[in-house]
Amino acid sequence: MHNLRLYSTVPNSLIIDSRTQKLKVLVEWCKIVHACLEAGQVEDAKIFLEQAIAEAEMPSND
Repeated sequence: MHNLRLYSTVPNSLIIDSRTQKLKVLVEWCKIVHACLEAGQVEDAKIFLEQAIAEAEMPSND
């Protein structure tokens, strides 16, 4: 029989929680939307905000 390793060799501190990763992505979207609003690019901000909302509503892989 072969040796099977049934546990991860990667420390838990290096595994990024999918919810944490999703939150990081949403924060980046918010930064983009904020920059657009600061520059007076309201229509661009609306488009990016729609993208952020769509991404936030997608189910996570948990």
